[in-house]
Amino acid sequence: MRLRSILVAALLLAPTAALAAPGIVTVSTGMRAGPGSGFPLVDRIPGGARVNIHGCLRGNAWCDVSFSDDRGWVSSQYLEYLYRNHYVYLPDYVDVIDVPVVPFVLTSYWSSYYVGRPWYHRHAYWNSYWTSHQRFATQMTIDPGAARIGRAATRDAAIALEREGVRGKGAAAISGRDARTSRHDAAIATRDAAIAKRDAAITKRDAAITKRDAAITAKRDAAIAKRDAAITKRDAAVAADRTRAGRSERIAHERTSVQTRNPRDAQARMMHEQAASRAAVRAQPTPRAHEAPRVSAAPAARPATPHVAQPNVSHGAPMNARAQMPAPRAAAPATPHGGGGGAPHINAAPRGGGGPAGGPGGGHEKH
Repeated sequence: MRLRSILVAALLLAPTAALAAPGIVTVSTGMRAGPGSGFPLVDRIPGGARVNIHGCLRGNAWCDVSFSDDRGWVSSQYLEYLYRNHYVYLPDYVDVIDVPVVPFVLTSYWSSYYVGRPWYHRHAYWNSYWTSHQRFATQMTIDPGAARIGRAATRDAAIALEREGVRGKGAAAISGRDARTSRHDAAIATRDAAIAKRDAAITKRDAAITKRDAAITAKRDAAIAKRDAAITKRDAAVAADRTRAGRSERIAHERTSVQTRNPRDAQARMMHEQAASRAAVRAQPTPRAHEAPRVSAAPAARPATPHVAQPNVSHGAPMNARAQMPAPRAAAPATPHGGGGGAPHINAAPRGGGGPAGGPGGGHEKH
């Protein structure tokens, strides 16, 4: 079975190797393991490198090429083909030159060139991929950059061929393709102008949106600042009210304290005065009988003394001391010398319940 596969591959590749034509890569491009950009990358070919073109698929969209020691597929839009000793752009000369048409059989192609590659063992998956994407391999696309380089080479080749006396189908084809290319470029320029106009409109709209957003932001910030100022003013008023209320409450509390303390202060002063009066009374000296001065027989007038109540220290509280003190007695008249009575002492208070001083049997007061 393996021998049969090798023979089939040899039969398929023998004509291609014999019909290989020189070519040039216009710009740097990738060599793929199959005719499609989805296949694994085999190598990278730099722009201006020379390759061997073994043939192209039907439709000339992808071509089988070899570069250095690698073999793979490159899009024809990146290739220049050797025609009459001059390189021409392959997509423009497909109708003039006879580019060999080759098939792509993934199993045999990969078995010939990619046995040691990492993706070789997944050839079943890639075979299924090729089956589903085969229709895209026949659709040719043109890269503007690669086309400019290739068509410049084509014009140079056409000029050289005209000088050599070769003119005809190839030159006409080149002229027709140049006209189509010009129309295509004009369409691209129109599209670019429309895109630029659209971009300008978008820019204008964005500027209007930015201006609107700035106005909205400024208005909102002003409203927020006004609200914050009102809140600050309100907080200051509330703080002032609280300060005044606290001061009023403190004053009222102090007044209440003063009013509460006043009765206590009055009571303490009254007790202090009472204690001072008792101390004065106790500290007054008592005259003796032999030291008492004699007075005349006429009663001496004693100055009226204020009513001083002596506190009853044995009964009641000191607050009731003034009420419990007895009323003062009237001064007793002085008795004349005689009858064996003695003269009363000065400031001596009469004793209750006894006769007048100086009477019979009277004498000095006993201390």
